[in-house]
Amino acid sequence: MIAADPWRLDGRVALVTGGGTGLGAAAATALAGAGAHVVVVGRRPEPLETEVAAIVASGGSAEWRQLDVADTAAVEQVFAEVTDLRGRLDVLVNNAAFALDHAVVDVTEHEWDSVLDANARGSFMCVREFLKAPARPGRSIVNLASLVSVAGVRSQAAYVASKGAVASLTRALAVELARDDIRVNAIAPGYFGTDMPASVLADERSTTALLRRIPMRRVGAPDEIGGAVLFLASPASSYVTGAIIHVDGGYTAQ
Repeated sequence: MIAADPWRLDGRVALVTGGGTGLGAAAATALAGAGAHVVVVGRRPEPLETEVAAIVASGGSAEWRQLDVADTAAVEQVFAEVTDLRGRLDVLVNNAAFALDHAVVDVTEHEWDSVLDANARGSFMCVREFLKAPARPGRSIVNLASLVSVAGVRSQAAYVASKGAVASLTRALAVELARDDIRVNAIAPGYFGTDMPASVLADERSTTALLRRIPMRRVGAPDEIGGAVLFLASPASSYVTGAIIHVDGGYTAQ
């Protein structure tokens, strides 16, 4: 049965990785605005504190925990603590990630492993711990893939590989977990005004060339990811699983 307001998440608990800045913070804000209690996690306390304060100031409910998703023991501990404290965990947004801007010949094994550990293995670990929370109807996992899941980008081999893995993991989990009433979808963002593409957007010539490749002729504002996250996290998308939604101004439609 569809809820009276399928966009609401009242009474539900959501956890957002990398939730202190950029797209993660925008996702946390959107979920809190729909009534969820949001747990934002990330490596640096300061932006997490700022995001939680902003959510609470606007009437929402949130808390933060320091977490490096590449640290298996820490992931297990934080998810267990949140589940014990809140008694449930309904929504997981796997957003934490970082990119490495190196030509492939210059990428060391350690750098390659670091990117894959944070972006791909970290997402897997968070999913595994999320599944240990008490079973409840309508749970949802939203993974942050990328436009590079389907489009190659120069000097980003490790990042491209990691996000391709996230997209494939999304489809595999959607099939495996559907019988447990857990939906798994992904968002593939394009270029947004966040820290990650800052080096590209800082150069006027590079920015001009990039905008020519985006049909909407602009980069996204971080809060424009919130609607897609809320759609996939909420009962509004109750018959959607295994989908990858491109939020990129039309970049990958070409």
